Amino acid sequence: MKKLKFLLAVFLSCLFILDTYADTGYVKSQVTMREKPSTASSVKKIMEIPKGTEFEIINQDTPSGNGCGNPWFYIYYNGEYGYVCSSLVGIVGELNTTYERPWSSPERAIRGGALFISSGYISKGQYTSYLKKFNVNPESYYPQFNHEYMYNLRAPSSEAVSTYNSLKANGKLNEAYDFVIPYFENMPDSTYDSSIKKIDLKRNDDIVDEEFEKTLSGFPDSYKPYLRYIHSIHSNWTFTPMKTNYDFNEGVTTENRISSIEISSGLCGEPYTVTEKGWCVSTKEAVAFFLDPRNFLNETYIFMFENLGFKEIDESLIKGVLSGTFMDNIEPISNKPYSLLFLEAGRYAKVSALYLASLSRQEVGTKISNVTNGAEFTYEGYTYSGLYNFFSIGASSSESNPALAGLVFANGGKGKNNGGTVNPTPIPNPGQDDNPPEENVNFLELLSVSKTNGYITGYDVYTKVIDVINKIGGNANITVKNTNGDVLESSSFVGTGTIMELSKGNKNERFVYVLKGDTNGDGVINSADLLKLRQHLLETNVLSGAFKEACKLANNDTINSADLLKLRQYLLSH
Repeated sequence: MKKLKFLLAVFLSCLFILDTYADTGYVKSQVTMREKPSTASSVKKIMEIPKGTEFEIINQDTPSGNGCGNPWFYIYYNGEYGYVCSSLVGIVGELNTTYERPWSSPERAIRGGALFISSGYISKGQYTSYLKKFNVNPESYYPQFNHEYMYNLRAPSSEAVSTYNSLKANGKLNEAYDFVIPYFENMPDSTYDSSIKKIDLKRNDDIVDEEFEKTLSGFPDSYKPYLRYIHSIHSNWTFTPMKTNYDFNEGVTTENRISSIEISSGLCGEPYTVTEKGWCVSTKEAVAFFLDPRNFLNETYIFMFENLGFKEIDESLIKGVLSGTFMDNIEPISNKPYSLLFLEAGRYAKVSALYLASLSRQEVGTKISNVTNGAEFTYEGYTYSGLYNFFSIGASSSESNPALAGLVFANGGKGKNNGGTVNPTPIPNPGQDDNPPEENVNFLELLSVSKTNGYITGYDVYTKVIDVINKIGGNANITVKNTNGDVLESSSFVGTGTIMELSKGNKNERFVYVLKGDTNGDGVINSADLLKLRQHLLETNVLSGAFKEACKLANNDTINSADLLKLRQYLLSH
């Protein structure tokens, strides 16, 4: 009996450990694991953890003090439990809103842009070119069809061509590649239209390889003939299905509102709507064509579904992508080939270097321009120089000049010019401690919120952006955005998924707000939120991230009928 109780205790303790592992941390500068949350000489030092090492964070809510200006993290590493000062560690996948800005040289811009893409997209479930455009992954950090990297419908196919051409030219097509390919509910028999784009789709209707056929069991039948053909010429390529749990026609309608295509394509919809110079809202038929993965299941375009995690490759492959562009050369400030800069950035940010080069070619073109030459420019009353942006990050179409707005993002924001023709801030050396002192300011106190499970809460329904800005006063800089990264109007409601970026001096933090009960992020609580919660419980539209957290009204770790009851009671009383 005692043995049974012991085994049960061990089992329960394992469950506790598994359930409470909130995040994976990493060491920014060598850190000491201690027996207690204190640097006092009387506290036992368990071990030194080297820079770059990852570990499991069990509890982030331990108070600060006793030698640590930020909270102590209780962690598990190498078979031991202990405390580390969170000032010296980071959280894997946590969005860093500085991205090593200002991007005052091409090297910094490529490296910082890679960090932005990796932390904001690849690590958040948008880990293929297709998913960065059409965020249909039900396990993504952001709600489906939100937080898309680009408006351009054609972007994933263009990036795929650049990758394919380089691999082919360098004889690398026969290596192993992994492709994650989504499928939808209620897909039509076909959306292929040669007037939109002629794509050579070869198929094998006969089952030849029984073992391979087993790997296709998760795909709809309409996908299988094309995948069989690709397998017949590349037997070491693997295909993984992704069930989106989303109706295809609903996806087309949603995407039609947030996508654009070149006016020159002749595919502008009715009514004719220009989104920015040279671009328009496309026809629904074009959206359906580019959204439908089946139209791109051939040897070339399938690379839009390649997993974009980092893997070591030959620098010559990157050089192949950059061939014929100004980047097929030595970058004069660093005196390194551009191809090496992309390789180093990919390795550092844990994202495919080949993809980074393909994306940059797509975004900045083949000739050097104002976004890649560091030239002086004036935008909205401020003059800047020495800034670079190789991925058009921050170049929102809502700006009067998207390209220059992207350079303002590269500066770190509007105002003081942080660039310059000479790199004023050294690129961090992995062997050096590069943690500048932080301003002694508590952003949570300024915001009048609390932080739980990685999200902030504390405001009433109908709180507006201007109310939050007024709380901060002049004590820090604040930018409030929606889940797409667009800056919100001061009259907008603060709802689930609202992003608050604060900075003062060397200290920068990013918070994601959760309004319990607001499951759709509009800042109000009504029947639409009840529907979202019901769909989540029925698993017909599973929520994730902040939106999942907003469902937890009954103060439980799990979401169940008690949360649904709480929301119903709220709606009946308001």
